[in-house]
Amino acid sequence: MPPNRPRRIRIAAMTSIRAILMAPMCCLAAFLAPAAHVSAEPLRIRDIIKPPINLSISGTCHSDREKRFSVDVSPDRFIKTYSDGVTIIGVKGEDAPVYYIIDRNKKTVLKVSQTNLYKIGVFFNWNSMTTLVDLPGDTAVTAQNETQEGCVVYLVAGADAAICVDGDYHIPLRMSQRGATAARVTSVKPLRTDLKTTADSLILTCRQVRYTFLDVDSDMAPDAD
Repeated sequence: MPPNRPRRIRIAAMTSIRAILMAPMCCLAAFLAPAAHVSAEPLRIRDIIKPPINLSISGTCHSDREKRFSVDVSPDRFIKTYSDGVTIIGVKGEDAPVYYIIDRNKKTVLKVSQTNLYKIGVFFNWNSMTTLVDLPGDTAVTAQNETQEGCVVYLVAGADAAICVDGDYHIPLRMSQRGATAARVTSVKPLRTDLKTTADSLILTCRQVRYTFLDVDSDMAPDAD
């Protein structure tokens, strides 16, 4: 193998992942300004939103165009599919989750751990992929004296954003930013499929149709050079 090939692979991996994931991922990612003084023990994101388990969620998100998404979540896996041809499979490991990022348009599969995902500057994680909110868990929120379509509205401290959280599933059903809808959940159902079987089948199909596979973790290992 040429000595510079691993480095070229790592650069290609970084470029590919960023190109896929820097597009809106159907989650609320507010740029937080310093919050005003709040009373002792305010509500936090982690108090009102919990990672879903054994649920099938679908909806739409909005940026420059509308994009549909669905996410199926079990205790140890999720499969998130976007209408633009990207599917992300998350698998919990002993140390950290591992993700398989499938791009049907480019016919590629990238395998990368949470640790190395952070190292290349991409900051989604299990919670942001499944709860749809990419905010620190200690972000303060303020409950409003209103409900909309069965969910409670919360304002996000330090950001011009609001989330409407379902009290039964503890997930956001609607998110807005700067007064415009950022994402909306249209369906929440019990999970009725074996995600391990489904995920294995997806990966096998990609191999059968000769997608390009790239193991980012192996190529970023200290001895890869």
